[in-house]
Amino acid sequence: MKKEITRYKNEVNTIPMRDWTREEMNFFFAILTKLRDEGNRRIFFDKYGLAELANYSIEHNQRYEKTMENLANKIAKLTYKESSSNSFKIMPLFTYFEATWTDDLSDLTLQVSVNEDFEYILNQWHIGQWTSFELKEFTAINSTYSKTLFRLLKQWRMQGVVQYSVDDFRQLLSIPNSYKNSHINERIIKNALDDLKPYFKNLKVKIIKSNKRGNPVLGYEFTFEPERTGAWIEDKYEQTESEGPYLPFKNWLEENDV
Repeated sequence: MKKEITRYKNEVNTIPMRDWTREEMNFFFAILTKLRDEGNRRIFFDKYGLAELANYSIEHNQRYEKTMENLANKIAKLTYKESSSNSFKIMPLFTYFEATWTDDLSDLTLQVSVNEDFEYILNQWHIGQWTSFELKEFTAINSTYSKTLFRLLKQWRMQGVVQYSVDDFRQLLSIPNSYKNSHINERIIKNALDDLKPYFKNLKVKIIKSNKRGNPVLGYEFTFEPERTGAWIEDKYEQTESEGPYLPFKNWLEENDV
């Protein structure tokens, strides 16, 4: 199978996906990958082609059908929000999502079309900032936290450094409020570093703490070797610098005199 490159506007990374399973995430981004450059026309997926794209092993047909149903329910609730200094807009991502199958579940077909107002988020490369990664790498990651952090770091693949405040990091990874900062480090970040090292050279994290009493955690700085342009696959790398939808953490530190 050829190397499939997933690419979309950075704002897609702000969509909360904490209650999604690994398989549902894989199918969702596999679908986004195939919708790229297709405008808003309806796209057809066959059972085995979609499973291969999403790195899904079909062992039980009923489980596959149930996964598609759960995916459809989550996609039906998805909305995309884009904001600027004086406006914001919210829109559904898809206008059509249909799965059909035979009685014995030996065959299944999926039909999907993207909202015409959302289409530019996948296709208009000359506008805005973009996240780009190899789909096969994403689908190979098991932890849903690690999968989300993979996408966030790929947003900064050309810079090799990104900082997040604690609040932004919690929101982007949909971390439960019950998790203390120590839980984030032990249960999420340490595991994610192990999961993501094959995809980011010299990946490290620095926990940024306040000088105030108790040294509360303010945020996290992730560093790795930047990816180079002109590498082994066409269009894998972008020339434009990546920007996030949040105020850069270093600016936040300066504004709050930390």
